[in-house]
Amino acid sequence: MLACKQSLKSAIKLCNIVVLTHFGIASCHAVNFTYKGGPRIKSDDGNFEIGLNGRGHFDVHSLYPDQANPDYPAFGSQLLSGNDRDGFNWRRTYATITGKIYGINFKFENDFAVNATTAFPHSLREAWVAAKLGPGQLTVGQFKAYRGLEEITSSNEITFMERPSTSSTGIYSGRQFLTGIGYRALVKDNLGFGIDVMSLSHFGLPVEGISYGGRVVWLPVYQEGHILHLGLSASRDTANKDSLSARIVDVYGGRQGISQSLGTAGASLGAPNHNSQSTFAAEAAYSAGPFTLQGEYAIARLDNTHQVSGSNRDSTIQAFYAQASWFVTGEHAVYRKDRGAFGKPQPSGKWGALELAGRYDLAENFSQSLSANPCRSGTSKCQVQVITLGLNWYPYPNTRFMFNYYLTEAMRGNAGIGTAAHTDHLSVFSFRTQVSF
Repeated sequence: MLACKQSLKSAIKLCNIVVLTHFGIASCHAVNFTYKGGPRIKSDDGNFEIGLNGRGHFDVHSLYPDQANPDYPAFGSQLLSGNDRDGFNWRRTYATITGKIYGINFKFENDFAVNATTAFPHSLREAWVAAKLGPGQLTVGQFKAYRGLEEITSSNEITFMERPSTSSTGIYSGRQFLTGIGYRALVKDNLGFGIDVMSLSHFGLPVEGISYGGRVVWLPVYQEGHILHLGLSASRDTANKDSLSARIVDVYGGRQGISQSLGTAGASLGAPNHNSQSTFAAEAAYSAGPFTLQGEYAIARLDNTHQVSGSNRDSTIQAFYAQASWFVTGEHAVYRKDRGAFGKPQPSGKWGALELAGRYDLAENFSQSLSANPCRSGTSKCQVQVITLGLNWYPYPNTRFMFNYYLTEAMRGNAGIGTAAHTDHLSVFSFRTQVSF
């Protein structure tokens, strides 16, 4: 009940901001009101503009856990009892205010689904101001660091319900939205880049730790319905005791699935106060007509994750995925140059658009062994594999129904020579109703 009251108070405050801003602008300037992709107010001279957008992602899940094996201790989904993770949940309920005051753009976005467990301002997703500088845009505030194709893609436009392990669902765990400064631009019509320097914190947390990195995107082929996308990104996150952790946690089986730690920088006994994660990633995508192929590969080093013979050791983790999708009804993916990422098309037929998709995803700590234990499993291996099958139906431009089926395997290897390999097989059915404006 308390969480509901807090969410209601936040919603009222948000509405007050919109109404007061509306009357403030209207009292000084002639304005136009439009509704294209959400209500928007704009002054005749173009110097003032404000708009309201929202999204709701309502999910239902059914989990089928693995059975415990008498040859080794139960772990992962084998520890679930009954239907304790089945059922309904709001994955996202965003309210977004965007606008412009003279040459300054701004965005304020809150996730009220998060308010159920996390108080404001930790529920803020993006909150920034930006201005044009040279060929690009300089942004200050809280936003996504420029790294990874799926990480940058909007949650309204990702092909599956959850992102792969090369994103904040895995390799950048817990660090999707950070506070800092960034600059991104198009150098040519087919070449763009973004660089950022951020603290490892959200609004409401101490400004601690540091993250810096960048991303480059090249479009050697860019035509309507025919696109080849190539990209590279690199980042370094240095955490301390008061910042967000530089850690890698892979979640298998969707949002309600199981978390598998692949290592945490500085977790080793006697590690220094500052420990880093260095990540390099490559991305490629090809879209031809209704077909799209896409993949990313990331490799990361975590400092001081464990000890071997009393000495601190680092970990090397890889994560990659490959996915394919097909619009059965003939539409083709669209490309958003401002982000360097793909989006979803407008349905062209009477019954909307229908998309089939499949993805293979793997994440693994190469350093895990019987003598090195960064994953804290006490076994010889630390690997997660996920196959996801998806069906998306877009009956209207702002509505999507998503069905995902996950087949997963967490592989921990054995606990000693001649012992059984520890595995966890979880399968999940998930369905989402998505509405946005």
